[in-house]
Amino acid sequence: MYDAIVIGARCSGASTALLLARQGHRVLVVDRASFPSDVISTHFLWPHGMSYLNRWGLLDEVLAVTPAHTTVEVVNDGISLTGSVPVELLREYFRDLHGDDSGVVQSYASVRRRVLDQILVDAAAGAGAEVRTGFTVRELVVEDGQVVGVRGRGADGEQVEERARIVVGADGRNSFVARTLGLPKFDERPRCTFAYWSYWSGFDLGPAQLHRRGRLACAVVPTNFDQNMVLVWGPSEWSREFRADVPGNYQRTLDFVSPELGETVRARGVREERIYGTLDQSAFLRPLHGPGWVLVGDAESAKDQCTAIGMTHAFRDAELVSAALDRWLRGAVSIDEAMAAYEGRRRSQNAAAYHDYVCTLAEMRPYRHDELQLFVALRGNQQETDRFIATHADVAPVSEFFQASNLFLLNDAAKESSADHAVFADFAGTSRSYQQNLFA
Repeated sequence: MYDAIVIGARCSGASTALLLARQGHRVLVVDRASFPSDVISTHFLWPHGMSYLNRWGLLDEVLAVTPAHTTVEVVNDGISLTGSVPVELLREYFRDLHGDDSGVVQSYASVRRRVLDQILVDAAAGAGAEVRTGFTVRELVVEDGQVVGVRGRGADGEQVEERARIVVGADGRNSFVARTLGLPKFDERPRCTFAYWSYWSGFDLGPAQLHRRGRLACAVVPTNFDQNMVLVWGPSEWSREFRADVPGNYQRTLDFVSPELGETVRARGVREERIYGTLDQSAFLRPLHGPGWVLVGDAESAKDQCTAIGMTHAFRDAELVSAALDRWLRGAVSIDEAMAAYEGRRRSQNAAAYHDYVCTLAEMRPYRHDELQLFVALRGNQQETDRFIATHADVAPVSEFFQASNLFLLNDAAKESSADHAVFADFAGTSRSYQQNLFA
């Protein structure tokens, strides 16, 4: 009899198992995959994601094989901003959500999943969790309406049944746990992005660059193995035409969004792997918990990749749910009280506002004149530029940065004019041109 069975041993699952095992609980974590292995992921960690790794004593192992930076360049229709997530905002984030701000670091990194997931799985096993890879869960064991365990097939083909006080579904947006329980989706947002990426050697552009022009975007960020992850994305309604010529349209997107990056990839880049892609980016929420079960990560809240927040949120969920379950397993609170505390933090007003922010960005509508004017106003205001980046990364509350009074003050203090930027020269004509499908 285990205290917890965790289904899924990727970012949210292995982290949850690690933390529960360190708290002295008997944990089984299972995954149908073997490790090390990759999975469809844009594999970016914002500074709070890196801070979780530091809190758990794993950051040095990641940094030994992964480049990291503190500044990021964000370019919207040619308007460039460079900044970082402020340390004090990171400390506030951890104090508000977890009650302490230990381990905060300001760096971010792009960590391949074959690297990161193996580190997490090894750490979970090292903490005392029992790890079974190549294990396929076939059934949830349910008695009197409560989940009490799992039945499945191990790597050796043997059918087994295991029981636990709680079953944690950390098995992604297509969660077996959620489907088996018939859990509904709500706040569904079908409008989303398509995304394609690959890995390139031959150049070093330093810190991450995020570019957007019209309804298309691209990014380049250094990652493991002396390579760069180069990603392009756009509105899902253009995906069918994009897929008609993936290599050609991948390069076409780079050339349109950032001609400089497009030329770098064309002239100096050596593609080291195939081009990967995903169309399954629609956002939704699911119920967080019920009798004998709880969900974490994408299983309970799936969002578009456009802010690259998924792994960081998986770590957040792992720390929140393990703290709540630990209090219950130790007898300090009832399971209902523990789950209410978890839900209160996960489904807060700030969390709802950020979910809406991501879903709105994922529609990939061209920026309005006033939105681009805001980016102009931020230039020369480093403090507010950094706060904008922190807001985009879900460190600072969306409602605080985008409240009308703050936007008024930013525009009033602007040091540059929109006349200095080409996108405003014929804004109406440019906006109309952005609605045309580049791949049609």
